Order: sequence, then structure tokens, then C-alpha cells
Amino acid sequence: MAILPKKAVQAVDAYKGPAEGRLDCIRLDFGENTSDFPSLYPEGLPPQWVSAYPEYGKLIDKLASIYGVAAENILLTNGSDEGLFVITHTYIEPGVDSAIVSKPCFVVMPQSLQLAGATIVEVPVLFDDLSFDLKGIEAALDRGAKLAMFATPENPTGATIDSNVVLDWCKRYPQTLFVIDEAYIEFASGPEAGSKRDIVLKESCKLENLLVLRTFSKAWAMAGLRLGIVVGPEKSLDWLRRVRSPFCVNSAAVWTALNMLEQKEKVWQNALQVFERKKALVEELRKRHYQVNDGQSNCLLLSLGCNAKKATEYLQSNGLLIRNRSNSLGPITDSQGLRKDPLWGKVRVNAGTKAENDRFLELLDSFSRSYAVMFDLDGTLVDTTASFDATIEEIVRRHSGNGLNASELTDLRAEGGYNDDWVAAHELLRRRGVKVDLKDVVAEATPLYLKLALEHEKQYFDEDLLPLARERHPLFIVTGRTRPEYDPIWGSRLDPLFERVYCLFDVPGGKPKPAPDYLLKVKEDYAVSDGVYIGNSVDDMRAARQAGLAAIAVTTTMSEKTLKDAGAQLVLNSVNELKQVFCI
Repeated sequence: MAILPKKAVQAVDAYKGPAEGRLDCIRLDFGENTSDFPSLYPEGLPPQWVSAYPEYGKLIDKLASIYGVAAENILLTNGSDEGLFVITHTYIEPGVDSAIVSKPCFVVMPQSLQLAGATIVEVPVLFDDLSFDLKGIEAALDRGAKLAMFATPENPTGATIDSNVVLDWCKRYPQTLFVIDEAYIEFASGPEAGSKRDIVLKESCKLENLLVLRTFSKAWAMAGLRLGIVVGPEKSLDWLRRVRSPFCVNSAAVWTALNMLEQKEKVWQNALQVFERKKALVEELRKRHYQVNDGQSNCLLLSLGCNAKKATEYLQSNGLLIRNRSNSLGPITDSQGLRKDPLWGKVRVNAGTKAENDRFLELLDSFSRSYAVMFDLDGTLVDTTASFDATIEEIVRRHSGNGLNASELTDLRAEGGYNDDWVAAHELLRRRGVKVDLKDVVAEATPLYLKLALEHEKQYFDEDLLPLARERHPLFIVTGRTRPEYDPIWGSRLDPLFERVYCLFDVPGGKPKPAPDYLLKVKEDYAVSDGVYIGNSVDDMRAARQAGLAAIAVTTTMSEKTLKDAGAQLVLNSVNELKQVFCI
């Protein structure tokens, strides 16, 4: 049983334009200006092709011959996106019909469905490889839908649905109209390449519930001329003509396509070369230890984590455009710890010429070198609860007679301005009415701390975190510790993993956190233009923002709310979550 369009479409007739074959006649019938301007028209394009309404017969016949279908089974559209728009507005009864799409998918699909008034059922892709969730789609089909729309290869994932699966769905779900957008099909390799490439397209002419879209925007390099086709049963295309604009494809597109079709083997060979160049680009990126989703199109998805936006902007400032598909800096997961967005941290890159791909790699490497990853030490990389915190507790007890209340030290640090632990101890004593010189606190606390630190301090970070991060970006520590407090405890273990460790008083005249002085000094000394500071305190977050750095917090000593209020853009439970944040 044929799938009928919405009632409004059934009630109107298609626009009947002039008949084909008018271009060499004296045209006084359709109000065209026959005193044209041939000297101003594109070179080589016959003047009458510009001044007359476009004719599609020759192009449709040529396409029918190439694809092995009848001319009646082809409808021209203004790019495949117009085809999607026309299909949805032809078949969807507003407020009544539902449609199934994958998520993420080509944005025009849900947009067109939403404008047409459909109830949209989104089936998320599988997180591991961004492939279609075929079982999830079938479960949605079991519940019934007027339309099911998928791109294969998909945009932006490059995922495909096997031809046999599509045709099986058409038979099992005869009341659903399947719309398959094959915009990237010429680039596909593997099971959908070669002789199998046109199977679904040809079968769409026989099945009453299948439409296939192709475009000249991708492999045919005609994106600016806007030419697409819809292939399907003649009756279905007749319904679409009632909604489609009568002359939606211009004559320049028709003329160019006719010329290019004469060189179709060259176009197809070029598509294979593009795919091979993409494979080489993927290999280079993986050599650099980037995570890459390599689908069946001329595009790849590159995981840059929280730097997706920064890297995109850096490349654009140097004249190279990629597309950021990541929604935000964070969070990566929801409150249950589940990953929220399969495109988080990803940018889409399509393969260009070898020279363009080489330039992309050069700029990506340059961005990585210019982006510094700076760490606080205490409470971020190192657990100091049994050293610094224990020392403060002991100093306060010795001088006031009582230890700390449950949240006394945390509350003080949350105020900001007490990043130095000995200053914090001095302030806690002052608030208890105990007068003691700061220098005396320092003299008493330091040897006590060093003894406790050697026995109790331990690292928060996994052994592979810093080596992996260093392969991507230059690493630094900016700590409120002095050299005598850092070197004997962590110097030999951490110095080899970092470009440099900045301790308190290492920068003459530099003010401690929350002032940004030390972070700005890193940028100056190493000519880094951007970066991130990872810390666990209010002062860390304030210093990062004042230095123009991204601020990432770890909730080892303070609450998420406190850290966000201080300026944290992303809050982690553990410093090891940076592997996800940076996609390393």
C-alpha cells in the first residue's frame, strides 16, 4: 500500500511550467526578457540558458542512464537538503505524524521534521564507535512512524547502514517511508563501495516506501551551485512536485553537471584519492596519539576534549577552517556519571589536498605547543591532608590549646586569599585571639611539615596521566610551596615530567595566588598564548581567570559550588579525569 502525503498536498496540483525544448525558439510565452546580457553571463554558459527558465530533461536523462533507472524516477532539488525539506513537508501531517532519526545526525533532518510539525523520535548512536544503534532503531520502528530518515554515510559520524538492512526494513515496515540520504556515498569504502553503491538507489524505484537522495555538493564539488536528486517511485515523486519550488535548480547547475557527467570517471577517481588522503591523515593523527573516529566519508571526527573550541579558533586565526561539533567545555558526564553527548570534545575535519592536510597537521602541532597545561600541586596532584593540613592542625593546637573544628580550615580557604598554608595557620590563630608572628609560625611549621610530608604525602594522579598529557602539551606546576618545601619531597619525582616547576618566591616581585603573576610568568617565559590551570582552591580558580586561562577544579578539598562560584569552568572529582577532558 502506497504511503500517502498529508491531506493538504493531496488537495493541490503541481505547478505546470513551460514544456522542454524552448531554448532555441523565439520565447514570447512566459514573460522572460529575451534581450539578454551575454557579455555579463558566465563564460561558456549559453545566453539562452540564463535568460530562459531552466530545462531539466537532458540532465535527468543523463542521470537515469548512469544510475540505471528510469527518468520518471528522478526529481531534481536545490541540494539534498531541499530534498529533505520537501519530503518532510509533503508527508508529515503536523501534530499527527512521527518520524525517526539517529542522534547525532545531519542537522537538516530534525530541523525539517520539526518545521513540518512531526513528533521526532531520536535514537542515540552507540557511544563506543558512533555507529547506528540498529536495535534501537528497530524498537522505534516497532512502535510505528510515518518517516524514518537516515544519512548513510552519516554526517558527522561517517557511520553506515548496510544496504541489506535498509531493504529489510522497507519490507518489514511497509507503513513507514524510509528516506536515505547518500550525500557522501562516493567516498565510501568497504561493503558499500563499488558495485553495491547503487543498490538502495535502484531498489527505491521498485519499493513504495523508499526514497534515496544524492547530491552534487560533495564528491562532485558543486556545493555553491546547489544540485541534488531524489530517486524513488514515480507516484512518490509526483507528490513531492506539488511541494517543491518549480524552478529550484538553476541553469548554471544543470549546465555544469551535464559537463561533469561526461567526466564521471575522473570524479569517482578523485573521490577515491580523497578517501586515501583521509586515511593518511588519520594515520598521522593517531601517530600523535589523538583519538579519531574514521567513518565512511571524506570527513573524520577528531577528539580534542575541552580544547575543541580553542583549537578551532586557533586554526581559523591562521586561515584554516574545521568544524567544532562539541557543545561546551563541560561537563562530560551527567549526575549519574553517564556520558552526555557523543560529540563532546570532537571537531569534524574533512580531507583536503595533501598540502592542505599537511598544513592542518602543522597548525594542530603549533596549537598544542602554544597551549600550556598548568597544575597546582597541593590538593591537586598531591594529597597533603596528612602533611600541610596536619601541620596547621598541630600549630593551632600548640598555640591555642584546641584543635581545628570540622570545617574551620576549609571555610577559611573558601574565603580566598589564604593559599599559603602558614598564612592560613597564622590567620586561624589570630581569629582565636592568639598573637604570634608569622615568621615564628613559618619557623615552627616548616620542619614539622617536612617530617610529616616524607612519611605521608602521596600522589593523586595515575602514573600514565602526566606522560600522556605531555605528549600533547607543555606541562607546568605553579605551586604556593617554597623551594625548601618542594625539592626534598617531590623534586626528583616530578621535575622530569614538567617543563618547569614554579615555586613561591621563584618570580622576583611576583605576588602569590590569587594574583595571576606566576601564571602570567609561565606564559611569558615559554611564549604560550593560551592554556589551562588545574587546581583545587578558590585562589587557584581566581588566579586562572585573571591570567586568561581556562579554569578546571578538582573537588579534593572544596565543594563544586564553591569552586564554580570562584570561576571554575569545569569541576572534576579526580585529577585523573583529565584523561577524558583532554581525550588522551
